[in-house]
Amino acid sequence: MPKKPDYGRQNGSRCVSASEASNASCILVVEPHPTLRMVLAQRLRQDGHMTAAVASAAEAMDLCLDQQPDLLVSAELLEETTALKLAAQLRCPVMVLTARTTAEVVVSLLDSGAEDVLRKPFGLEELAARCRKLLTRSTGLQEQVTVGPLSVHLLLRQVTLRDQPVELSPREFALLCALLMPPGHARSRQELLTMAWPPFSGGPRSVDTQVLTLRRKLEQAGLGEGGGIETVRQQGYRFSLDNLPERSLEMSDPSDANQQFNGQHQTA
Repeated sequence: MPKKPDYGRQNGSRCVSASEASNASCILVVEPHPTLRMVLAQRLRQDGHMTAAVASAAEAMDLCLDQQPDLLVSAELLEETTALKLAAQLRCPVMVLTARTTAEVVVSLLDSGAEDVLRKPFGLEELAARCRKLLTRSTGLQEQVTVGPLSVHLLLRQVTLRDQPVELSPREFALLCALLMPPGHARSRQELLTMAWPPFSGGPRSVDTQVLTLRRKLEQAGLGEGGGIETVRQQGYRFSLDNLPERSLEMSDPSDANQQFNGQHQTA
């Protein structure tokens, strides 16, 4: 049997440890069509989910021997079984992707145990929104990741620093999420490209460019030089606050600064 590639990489299919996925949910995509399978996994990774993608139920069962996924997103009809039977074997909630479009089919799938049913063709944004909702309901998905004074709201796709909003583009947000899974873990350019970019787009230079703009925005927001994003030689990038000066990490209240300024002005 060929060795499975690392989870989170292009065409990857390894389930991660609990510590590695402490800030993310684990989604398993089962879809026979290779292009659709890759596109679905890429889009879900952009929301910060650790996502594995396989072509068959047998691969899914082999993959999940050591760890149960939080959500299964599966084509309705697989070569050797169905999405509902696979979900029952894995003991996890399932979103069924079906090419059948009648209301009777959808009702039957829901009554038979599906958490949700998405009829093809569907939009990637609808898929992502439905997955977020299911994960919040079924697993208590961590809605917010906080590192020092920086908070990232995964569902609202918002970033704040000391309770002040930091405006990021969708790509910058996806990149920051990838760097925070988990904080301090070095990610290669290829890993970041897989986790934060759509299929067949960008390259290593695209990662470098987006890291530069993300650093600049976090710096300007007050997170210190480099915005907490470190370059790790021969590895890639990581997010860490360990080397930033303490004043950059203070959870200061802007009103305190105003009061201090006003006091100095009155003294003068």
